[in-house]
Amino acid sequence: MADNENLAVMESSPEVLDNLPGRVIDFSFEAAEQKMSFAINIMNEEATLADIVMPARKMSSKIAIAHREMIARKGQIIPCKKGCCACCSSLIPMSVPEVFRMREEFLEMPGQKCNKLLRDCIYSAEKILKKTENKECLNTFAEEGRHGVSQINKWYGELGLVCPFLSKSGLCKIYAERPLACREHIVIGASDSCQKKNMCRPNVEAMDVSVLESLGQLASELEGTEVEAVMLPFSLAWAQDNLARAEHKWPAEKMVRRFAEILQEKSEKSSLQDILQK
Repeated sequence: MADNENLAVMESSPEVLDNLPGRVIDFSFEAAEQKMSFAINIMNEEATLADIVMPARKMSSKIAIAHREMIARKGQIIPCKKGCCACCSSLIPMSVPEVFRMREEFLEMPGQKCNKLLRDCIYSAEKILKKTENKECLNTFAEEGRHGVSQINKWYGELGLVCPFLSKSGLCKIYAERPLACREHIVIGASDSCQKKNMCRPNVEAMDVSVLESLGQLASELEGTEVEAVMLPFSLAWAQDNLARAEHKWPAEKMVRRFAEILQEKSEKSSLQDILQK
């Protein structure tokens, strides 16, 4: 475990867990037709919202892999591959904890790289702000509903912008730290549907347990706010304006246990919906 990790996902085997320092909370739930088992090692009494992001990323990636395996078992095709960046023209939502974590990671980067990424974000944000007049769909960015998100992405696509973290070679500059929305985005079927010239919308696999939604709900409950989503190009400026929230701490065990409960609740809800649809 890295020195700066307050909360970390560990291998949930007795040999590993019995020899860990701190406290360990292990839990499981069903996702993508598999049992997902996790153990989070708590190193300190208190934790910030940013601390839960590293475990969340690892969980999200594991669930996404399980979905890919499930899709393959059904004989379906996933066109997504390295260098494919069609989805990088969509407006990416980030949960509040992710935004605070990204700020911390940027501060740890070499100055030149950090400054370049900041400039790219500012450029994208400025272009968006110039085009936001009378765009009511932006006011509901954080609200649930696939239709609303589709409307926003259509408007954003017309700006001709790509993610500020996308390199000229079509690769993500922060792939290891990429948002949960990117990790959970899996397209099924032909890649033609991803092309801008094609009027078809890509068929995106719905996560039965979304870590992004779970993290947003956790932050909302802890802070006593509505569920918030921050547009990626505005994330770093937003974090700077909310430093007090970024530095606030909660009992670490309470945070982890509630996060686990939210994931389990979403799993149970998804399973019930599957039963009702059959």
